[in-house]
Parts: sequence; structure tokens; C-alpha cells
Amino acid sequence: MRIVSLCPSTTESLVALGLGGSLAGVTRYCVHPREALEGIPRVGGTKDPDHAAIGALAPDLVLCNAEENREADVAALAARHRVDVSHPTRVADVPPLLRRLGALTGSEPAAEGWARRVEERLAAARPAARPVRFAYLIWKGPWMAAAAGTYIADLLETFGGVDVFARERGPWPRTDEAELAALAPGLVVLPDEPYRFGEKERALFRGLLPESRVELVSGDDFCWHGVRTLRGLEAAGALLRGSVP
Repeated sequence: MRIVSLCPSTTESLVALGLGGSLAGVTRYCVHPREALEGIPRVGGTKDPDHAAIGALAPDLVLCNAEENREADVAALAARHRVDVSHPTRVADVPPLLRRLGALTGSEPAAEGWARRVEERLAAARPAARPVRFAYLIWKGPWMAAAAGTYIADLLETFGGVDVFARERGPWPRTDEAELAALAPGLVVLPDEPYRFGEKERALFRGLLPESRVELVSGDDFCWHGVRTLRGLEAAGALLRGSVP
């Protein structure tokens, strides 16, 4: 089977399922595991895939993601290739997603093993002793957050996190410094992707919210789903308990 993956977390999961040799093409953002992806053709980015390059690879299956890839690209690819689109919005969606990957690629035993590991880790998850009101920012200029209805928020809620943004604001609300100061989250999370937050932003929010904890984290662990969910659960648990993941 020749597979093109247009979602970095899916690419990582495929390698874990033993399908690295089946990858015919991946995006420039597919960086884990680095060694396994060396030499595999790059077919553009998640938002600007190279349709001609994908066609030239003659894939049997193109794997997309509803948030990573644009609807227009998915539709155009589906007109020429077999396409499957994932869209997990909860941690509990990940085991079925892994099993589906296994069924699509003939790697059911490996997929079942990973799915069960995620289920076991999720079942063992325990919320922090006290609820932690959080704001998980994903962008600057304007400020944007991951809120209810996203995999990121669900991951943090698994360990007692409480999103400060009202559900009716949607999954990716825009905000500003005045609103964040008024909401006064106990925890501000600043990942290194999709926007690479750093010490400058951490200092800004420590000044704006002196009573809040402001943490820099690896965005991969909090927004990549699939086999990476095991690391995400560990990182989210540590973050909500008060130690940096």
C-alpha cells in the first residue's frame, strides 16, 4: 500500500503501526519520528498540499484531518484518490481512530495494541485535587485560544481543567489581554505550535496575571492525537498537578 499522509500526528501513528515503509509522501510538518521519515517525499504543507506531486506518487490512500486540511483540498483529492478524513475532538475518540487506521491499512493487531494502551491510560486518569481554570492560547495577533469542542481542551479537562471561555464562544475563540485579565485563569498555557510562544509572552502574561501560573509547553504533546496521546495524557496530568511537563 502506498500512503500519503497530510496530517503530522497521523504520520507519526502510521510509523508506530509499522507502516513507515508504506509512506509515499508526507507534509513538511511531519517531523516525528524524524529518522523514520528521512527520504520520504514532501508534498507541501497541511494548508497548501501539492496536488500534482501527490498525484504523481499514485497513492492507494490519502489520509487527511478536518482541522489540519482545508475542505477544498480534501474535496479535490477525494475526486482523484481514496481519501479518509479524521476529526478527533476528544481523547476518547483516539482509540477508535487508531483502530480505523489499522483497518484501512491492514495493521489491525498493532493498532489494537496502541488503542488499548490509550484506553487503559485514559481510564487511569485522575483529576487534580482542585479544579484548575485554564486558558490555552494558540495564536498571537489576534490572541486565540483552544476551547470547548477541541481535543486540546478535552485533554486538559480529563485532569480537572476548566476552560475559562464559555462554550458558546466556539472551539477557537478570539480574545484580548483585557478579557484574559478579567477571566483571570489560574493557568495560562503557551505552546510552541502553531504559534511559537516564548519567554517574551510568558513575561507578558506573568505581568498581566500575577496570580496565575504561566507555562510554556510542547504543542505536539497537547494537540497531536493518535499514538502521541499517551504522551499528551502524561503531559496534561503533570501540568494540571502543578509540575511542568
